[in-house]
Amino acid sequence: MKPAVPLRRSLWPLVTLGLGAGVLTGCSGDSEPTAAAAGDECASLEGETVALVVPYDPGGGYDTYTRLVAPYLEEALGATVVVENQPGAGGLLALNNLLAEDPDGTTLAIMNGVGAGGSSIAGAEGASFSLEDFTYIGRVASDPSLIVTSATGPYQTFEDVRAADQFRWGSTGPGAEDYVTSSLLSAVFDIPGEVITGFPGSGETELAVIQGSVDGMSGNLTSRRGAVEEGTQTPILVVGEEKPDWVPEDVPTVDDLDTTEEQAAILDAHLALIELGRPFVGPPGMDEDVTSCLRGAMDAAMNDPELIEESVQQERELAYLPGEELEGLVQRISDAPPAYGDLLKTFY
Repeated sequence: MKPAVPLRRSLWPLVTLGLGAGVLTGCSGDSEPTAAAAGDECASLEGETVALVVPYDPGGGYDTYTRLVAPYLEEALGATVVVENQPGAGGLLALNNLLAEDPDGTTLAIMNGVGAGGSSIAGAEGASFSLEDFTYIGRVASDPSLIVTSATGPYQTFEDVRAADQFRWGSTGPGAEDYVTSSLLSAVFDIPGEVITGFPGSGETELAVIQGSVDGMSGNLTSRRGAVEEGTQTPILVVGEEKPDWVPEDVPTVDDLDTTEEQAAILDAHLALIELGRPFVGPPGMDEDVTSCLRGAMDAAMNDPELIEESVQQERELAYLPGEELEGLVQRISDAPPAYGDLLKTFY
């Protein structure tokens, strides 16, 4: 594996991508290098090379987010930060390899929380890790889901879907977020129907919803914004803990639904999995000082006004969450009832 060229902010291209823009709040007003402020905690990393591993090919969302944050993390650490692409096994290869890396803070990876976490819980082939294995540095972005239906179809609320005789979900295939979330909602709320798979991507699934070939879909909340604002799709349920301003007030989140204790426990675990989003993680057993250093640098980087401005220009929404809070999400997932794991096993 060849090391990538170090990332320098002066060489950073601004790329316009087709997602809704967002702004991270609660930002620090100081964008000066912060490595000195970290004191002895960062002494072992100062002047070193830190690899940020992307489990996918260059050019995708995970790659773009990592390359967006890397120069700011480099500045905060006082280390050279490089991005390395390590695709394989649907994003699982890099995480499996991370388990064997030296826990000295010089190798981190960005994780697909739903994909990798769901694979691990379900015991899917290729997932040789558990979520508890990793050291959590901080979340770059979140991936809440939005359930949408056709604006001209018969299902204009989630209650309409629950009352359906036969509801058809669209999905790219088993193991994908749109398949897992759709299947889980159907199982938890006894929604009769099927998940129709084989769509190459969310764009094709979205078109099928609009045309009426399927009745609804689950998709990344931000990516659904355009169709919702154009009036071609109706948002009916937010599968996430927060609802953005552009989603109508009468659209519920999962927490707003009337549920039994068992349903609530399963849904809470799935919300925690979704809230993991896209975190930077390290190997198991990292030294406390190194972990504290990396978390502090991540906090400084993600609150850098220049990064926030650049994220808006690139139309890449940030949703920072500290490593300690990510550990809390992992604990919520670990405390899930066995029924949650049993359901996931049927979706992979």
